[in-house]
Amino acid sequence: MKVCHVITGLEVGGAELALCGLLEALSEPDNTVVALRGESPLSARVADLAPLSHLDMNPGRATPGDVLRLRSVLRRNQPDVIHAWMYHANLVTSLAMTGLRTPVIWGIHHSLSDLASEKRKTRAVIRANAWLSRSPKRIRYVSALAAKQHSQFGFSARRALVIPNGYDTDRLKPDPAARTRVRRELGIDPDTLVIGMIARVHPTKDHANFLEAAARFLPEHPGTVFVLVGEGASDDNPSLLAAIDRLGLRPHMRLCGKRADVPALDAAFDIATLSSRGEAFPNAVAEAMACGTPCVATDVGDAALIIGDTGVEVPPRDAPALSRGWARIAALSASEREALGLRARERIVECFARKAIAHRFVDLYRELVNTSCADP
Repeated sequence: MKVCHVITGLEVGGAELALCGLLEALSEPDNTVVALRGESPLSARVADLAPLSHLDMNPGRATPGDVLRLRSVLRRNQPDVIHAWMYHANLVTSLAMTGLRTPVIWGIHHSLSDLASEKRKTRAVIRANAWLSRSPKRIRYVSALAAKQHSQFGFSARRALVIPNGYDTDRLKPDPAARTRVRRELGIDPDTLVIGMIARVHPTKDHANFLEAAARFLPEHPGTVFVLVGEGASDDNPSLLAAIDRLGLRPHMRLCGKRADVPALDAAFDIATLSSRGEAFPNAVAEAMACGTPCVATDVGDAALIIGDTGVEVPPRDAPALSRGWARIAALSASEREALGLRARERIVECFARKAIAHRFVDLYRELVNTSCADP
């Protein structure tokens, strides 16, 4: 069985990393990957796992020639199933496959909870996805909430399927040595309470909510250090620095920018958090839990499903509630927090381990191949 994965690009993002994880976990089928954009940070990693082609197109402005090039590549690869990842790839793939019988799966990794914050072109692509949503055989969502929202937006509900993300719990695990190393690098004492968030700076991630909660938290917990990690969470972001300085948080903040050592950073946190006002299946929460770090997250997407009884969920856009959530975990002793973190890890291992999720994809691919072969 041959599966061709078509993805918008290979930047470091949730869907892109999920593709890498799936390829790493699969011993079958025979995979190939087509990236619509050019070389990107994850290209080398993917190329080590499967034959990779870059089409160097602008998916947001794909021309008829771009669509025909993709069609040519797909016909040359002769896959049994095509798995598209993300809105732009869904759209261009369905256009390229017009009139051909190879079954197509769409992948949707976002919720529509904060659609107004998306770029105008992205909103147009989402609408185009809705119009074409009867063309794929299945639409895979990472969360039940995302499936419901997209159905209400006009996506075909009959084709919906929910498969959550899976996580490499051998790589994502508690690491005392990494905790010591990262804290030393960031100038944080071993016993200091650290609250961290891994998220690119984007309106949906609501860093303003995080910073306001931090300002409310500090008077009762004056020694706390807050760590922000992700694209834009760096000293060269003037708007973020202005917000930090306006709240008097600079001495308590560490801005790390984009980093590849996420497990080490998660291990260095006492509390991992999510301040978002919209998510589908927040990877940052699951990854921190796998590293043995308890989480306080806004109740968006499937965050509550991921956390279960191992952390705290609070309403989005509610900084006082976020601060109170942190206080609940901070009130625990160090040993109690460690025990809670280990329960969180056990939940990820039991419910969202990468191998088990990968088998669900293999079953889906086989189902579509068998159905396609049985069609007259």
